[in-house]
Order: sequence, then C-alpha cells, then structure tokens
Amino acid sequence: MSERPESELPEPESGDDQDPQESSADEAGHADAPELSIARDAGDSEDVVLESASASARPLSRREIMAEMAEQSRRNKPFVLAGVLIILGLAAIPAYAFINEFVLPPRERAVSVEDRTYTRGDVVDFIRFHQRLSEETGQVFSVGASLFDALQTISENEMAFQGAPGLGVSVTESELDQEVRRLLGYGYATAENLTSELETQIKEAQFTFLNNVSLTEDTYRDIVRKDLFRSKVRDRLADDVERIQEQVHVFRIILEDFDEDLRNRISQRIKAGENISDLALEYSVDGEVRRNGGDEGWLPRGVIPELDVVFFGVDDAGERLLPIGQISEVVRIPGDNSFGVIYIDEYASARPVDPAPFEILKDRALRDWFEETRLQLEVVLNLDSKIADWVNRQVRSSSVLLTPTPDPADSGQFRLDQFGQFVPATGP
Repeated sequence: MSERPESELPEPESGDDQDPQESSADEAGHADAPELSIARDAGDSEDVVLESASASARPLSRREIMAEMAEQSRRNKPFVLAGVLIILGLAAIPAYAFINEFVLPPRERAVSVEDRTYTRGDVVDFIRFHQRLSEETGQVFSVGASLFDALQTISENEMAFQGAPGLGVSVTESELDQEVRRLLGYGYATAENLTSELETQIKEAQFTFLNNVSLTEDTYRDIVRKDLFRSKVRDRLADDVERIQEQVHVFRIILEDFDEDLRNRISQRIKAGENISDLALEYSVDGEVRRNGGDEGWLPRGVIPELDVVFFGVDDAGERLLPIGQISEVVRIPGDNSFGVIYIDEYASARPVDPAPFEILKDRALRDWFEETRLQLEVVLNLDSKIADWVNRQVRSSSVLLTPTPDPADSGQFRLDQFGQFVPATGP
C-alpha cells in the first residue's frame, strides 16, 4: 500500500488532542446552557460576553413581567400576613378589655335560688335602685357595706317569692301599682282618686327615676314586686307572733370597757336609793342611752335573745337570776360590741307587746322562716374581691352621695348549707 505524503494529511483541529473523557464532560456540562457558540480561544470568549450583555439588555416580554410580579408577590406574602396579624393583635387588646369589662361580667352568676339566677348586672340594678331611694331622702349610701346585704336580700326576696304560695300570700297588680306610686312619693294616689293629670305626673316621676338609675320599667317593677312579697310574707308570719307575752322593764348603762369596779360603785348607789336614770346619765358612754335615761322599755323574750337569760333566767328554786331592782354583772351588749350593766325595774307575766319590740319579733319570725326555707331550697351566693370591685365601679358611676369603703376580703364562692351557714359552694 502506497503511503500518502505528509503534506496531504489533514491537520488536526485545535483541541483534537483533548482526552475523550474530558470532551464528553464538556459536552454534557453545556447541554443545558443557552444557545451560544462557545469558542475555545480568547477571541471567541469576547464574543460570548458581548452576546450575553446584548441578551440581558433586551426588553422583557409581557409573560416574563407577569411571572416576575407573581414571584415578587409570593415573596412579599409572609410580610403582608405578619402585618395583618400585628394589626389584628393591636385591635384585639381594646376589644378584649371591653368584652372583659362590659360584656362578660354582667352575665356572670351572682345569686341563685333553685333555678332562678341573678347575674352581676342584676345585683348592680338592685343596688342602684336602693341607692337612689336612699339618696333622694338625703341619706349617705355606702357601696361596700351594701354589697353583701344586696346579695343576701336578693336571695331572701326570691325565697319569699317562691315560698309565698305555701303561706297563701300573693301580690296583685293593683297592689304593685300602689307600691310603685308610694316609692315615687305619690302614696296618697289610689285607684279611686287617680286623675289623668296626677297619672301624668306619676309617669313623669317614674321616667325620671328610671333614667337616673338606668333601669327598665320591667326590672324596676320586678324589684318592687319581690320586695312586696317579702313584706307580705313578714306580715303573714306576724299573725303567729303572740301579742301578749311575759316581759321585763329594762334599763342599761353602757360602760367604756369591762370595768367591775365601776359596776360595783353603781350597784352601791342603787342600793343607797339613787335613781337608775340619773346614774345612766352620769356613767353611760353612749349618747343615746344618756338621752333616754337608760330606759329600753318593756321587752319580751326574743327581742335580744343573747340577754334572755339575764332578763328571764331563774335558778333551780325558781328564783330570778337577776332580782328586780338590782344591777347585773358586767355583760357584753349584743350588736355594738360594748360592755354594760342591766337593771330590771319591773316584771310582768302577761303584757301586750309594744309596737317597737313587736316589729323586732316580726323580723325574727321572718329570719326563722328564711332559715327553715333554706333547708328546702338550694341557695348560692357568689362573692369575691374581683366581683366586689366590678360591682362597686358600676354602682359608683351612678351615685350622688357616696362614702369610701374598703374592699371586702376575697371569700370565694359560697352557699348556705342546711344549717343556714355559709360554706364553699363546692363543699359538702
């Protein structure tokens, strides 16, 4: 075979002596690159730079612009969401405070008797009602002192309402209307003498009263109705109180403290024949006692039950423990947490009860009835410092005459047990 001349052999292209594996790698590496002719020499590299700059300077198509905007929106979405959440969080703070102060508390239970529930808002309405009645007569209204009394009275009024049928007690609409007129200062106006002009005046007075205490007419009439039931139950129970009873004529002298030496001096002067009223005026530290000469009047059993043993007590031989005309030992006087001495001037085995002590006996009969009724009904009172603070704030906002009172201690939720004592509502 003849040999070709060396001059006729084709010259190898630049890079033909490159390793085959490297060539394959280069081809694979540039398979996905833009359609650019990448040269191996320096001149071709400059062409690549110019061609790339030209491509980046060309206008974007509408599709590319939309795609870029969508991508930018996607990247901004977390920041927008975070901003919305911050705004909602800031707006939720006053909303939560408003709901926590004005929406939820008025609906929370404060008193319940069986299935009848009174909320905090009902307690505020009840206190405002009695607060306004007090202020219109010029009396100072103490919020703190009235709060527990309000819960107690609400529960007792409801017990009177629920227990009235068993006593044969009812309240008619005409009786309710008359009581409403009386509370408004028109007690002289009856169904028989009620003129259209007078009725207009009463309606205007009622409108003013309700506006002052922020009550609806239905709420106002319900409060008056329950109060009226309580009063009529009390009158009904009074029918069972004896009008003629054993009684003693009582004098007392209030001492500054437990002073036996002073008691002995008073006793010596009594035995010497001095008048008990004069001694009361001289020694008593209580102004009211001094004004009436220590005379408490005729008292039957039960008016001051803690002192019944002093008034009526006898020994095994039937002799009085405190003889007529003598001074007692120093005793604690119920109600005002003071000390004093008792003097019995007279004794009567049967005597009509005077009006003032008879009213006390009626109150005691009503209290006894409430204690008996509590054995049959489930009564719950809910009072703690948080509730007291909230109720006080609502009541103070509408009060004209108020005195500052300390906040009640936190006593938690409690109820009346079968013995008429307050115990935790969750207790036995």
